[in-house]
Amino acid sequence: MFVFFHDVSPKLLYLVPAEPTHMTDPLVVDGLVDFLAGNPVFVGLLAALLLFVFFGYLLVRRTLLGLSEGYDEARRR
Repeated sequence: MFVFFHDVSPKLLYLVPAEPTHMTDPLVVDGLVDFLAGNPVFVGLLAALLLFVFFGYLLVRRTLLGLSEGYDEARRR
């Protein structure tokens, strides 16, 4: 990632490499925790979305396994 660096001379901008940031930086983690603690509605919507995805996965899995079992039972007859 690059950032623009303004030199003291007028109208000159230099493109220099930016400092790399890591997601494991304690400040990033603290900021994320503060954001989640400060927005309970967002956390609730995120939890509801994750539950919906998990429920959908289990529903599709159960449907496909039942379909496979039905085909196997029909072949045996």
